Amino acid sequence: MTTTFSKTELQKALNPAQYQAVISRSRALLVLAGAGSGKTRVITFRLASLISDGASPFSILAVTFTNKAAEEMKNRTRELLQMKEGINLWVSTFHASAARLLRREFDRLGRGRDFAIYDTGDSESVLRECFKDLEISAKDYSPQRVRESISYLKNRLMTSEEVQAALAENTYDPGGMKSVVARVYPLYEKKLLAANALDFDDLLIYPLHLFREHPDVLEKYRRRFRHILVDEFQDTNKAQYEFVKYLGKGAETICIVGDDDQSIYSWRGALPENLTQFQKDFAPVEVVHLEENYRSTAKILEAATSVVNRNSRQYEKRLISQGETGE
Repeated sequence: MTTTFSKTELQKALNPAQYQAVISRSRALLVLAGAGSGKTRVITFRLASLISDGASPFSILAVTFTNKAAEEMKNRTRELLQMKEGINLWVSTFHASAARLLRREFDRLGRGRDFAIYDTGDSESVLRECFKDLEISAKDYSPQRVRESISYLKNRLMTSEEVQAALAENTYDPGGMKSVVARVYPLYEKKLLAANALDFDDLLIYPLHLFREHPDVLEKYRRRFRHILVDEFQDTNKAQYEFVKYLGKGAETICIVGDDDQSIYSWRGALPENLTQFQKDFAPVEVVHLEENYRSTAKILEAATSVVNRNSRQYEKRLISQGETGE
């Protein structure tokens, strides 16, 4: 049994912008959520509102960046709807969602579904083997830095063949780090394949291969996920954006929440311009601004805004506080 929400109840629980983000049933919705503006509240209320309006929990995919955030969303949604713990809500990180999908479908790519998932330590151990095989000194070139470089390339969807081709066009790095990465990358991939293992970045890449090479698999998950919600969209990389785009093109509603002023993961491939790309790929897009801050005093917001306004920004926004002025 689940609780239903009345319009009056939602209006009491949310400010006007939050309310609009929760009840909107536009096919594509962009929620520009400033810092401290209650975006987690909006996402959980939107999840609960969709289910209250008749959407099956089975038909909703909600994606965020940390396991803690995913669990918080699940628990809050269940509390709002008085749902039983056993009811399945697919609310998880990008990596967990992708791994779950691959456990069911990886054999379509000729791979075992019992694959191992290598963490950073496992990956660096494999890279040390590659260094040994290629007679590269780990003292001269850090396996950690090489792993980070390969991870960055994978998140940009660059294969080892593409990396080698790009390097061949340049002569500025003979014997340097880029050359080492280009030599190690293909051997690293071979060793992962031999072990039927995936690193964290592979978890994001292989679903794209599945969707591209097996349209029936893509259609299967498009039929399942009728409503999609994505948190922290400004921190999505190219692989994550493509994952959302593949599934979102078949959804009844897709809602992304983000703020270009809060993007902090460019070093691992995050592309805050994905917010703008979403508006192009899913046009027309309804845009809702969450600008009422519940975390800080007006003076703090004024100081923060004076700094952030000097950023190169895609979207104009100004946070306001209904609380005290503060020191």
